Amino acid sequence: MNKTRFISHAAKRLIDHKALYAQLIITRDCNLSCAYCNEYTPGAPHVPTDELRRRIDKLDELGVLVYDILGGEPVMHPGLPALVAHIKGKQNGANLVTVISNGFLLTMDIIDALNQAGLDLMQLSVDSVKPGSQSMKSLKSLLPKLKILAEHARFTVKVQTVLTPETAEEYDAFRELLVDFPFDFSFSFLHKAGGKIAIKGREYVDLFDRHQLWGGMRLYQQDARALLEGDFNRPWQCLGGSKFLYVNTNGHIQWCSQQTGADIPLKDATTDDLHAAHTHKPCETGCAIGCARLVSHALGEPLKSIKVGLATLAGIQR
Repeated sequence: MNKTRFISHAAKRLIDHKALYAQLIITRDCNLSCAYCNEYTPGAPHVPTDELRRRIDKLDELGVLVYDILGGEPVMHPGLPALVAHIKGKQNGANLVTVISNGFLLTMDIIDALNQAGLDLMQLSVDSVKPGSQSMKSLKSLLPKLKILAEHARFTVKVQTVLTPETAEEYDAFRELLVDFPFDFSFSFLHKAGGKIAIKGREYVDLFDRHQLWGGMRLYQQDARALLEGDFNRPWQCLGGSKFLYVNTNGHIQWCSQQTGADIPLKDATTDDLHAAHTHKPCETGCAIGCARLVSHALGEPLKSIKVGLATLAGIQR
């Protein structure tokens, strides 16, 4: 990544009507069926690679600099490395690409292909020490994949855990078992359908204080802690559909994974459409959708964002 160009481009998003961040769903198919997840459809067809290239071209036209590629399970899509390379060919490399995966299907060939494509970051979903009733994404199942990533990945790896009553009980032990791995760590919070946080209480606040959040996610550290306390009074404005775009498999823009919002076809979207969505949303109170909140807080607190962003980029490029 060209860090200087990224920062100069991203700074423009504070004053223009263009988007900054997009989540691009490339398949709804998944090899797992985690109880807390509603973002998969077993056996669903992959979005064709050529169509996804066109969507990336459109997102680039709308100003996007930060991309998450996800599903379902994106590694199931045979065009994944080509899509990463296509994104990295935009903006003279002044962009950031993350793949969000459960890790089960990773192989040396796939890791090498993603290295060659220029992937910046892989967010690996690992929830527990052993498989449980909510999730099969456990250290016991994924340890061989984590070792391969530690040895061969040229991109940053972040281990993301969905904080639930089940995973919270063993999270300290979970982190101790991974202490020697060169990874970053963070949480997302269990949410209800619609995106409202589904956990709260002293035990979660204490756990959060011990481990906190990864890199750029710290932009809304205080708000995340308040959510776990059950305090939804901190003001914020969701930028879903404007600065943050969630593009579903049909090629339509939603506010986020849980809220369809205006449901605008990406191919027809204009900066005027994005500007029209730059407003408060009725679902903001108690929202636990970290990706949407990250962008909203980043652009709502620009000076803090620059400081945290520089530290985060330095970590990604280490």
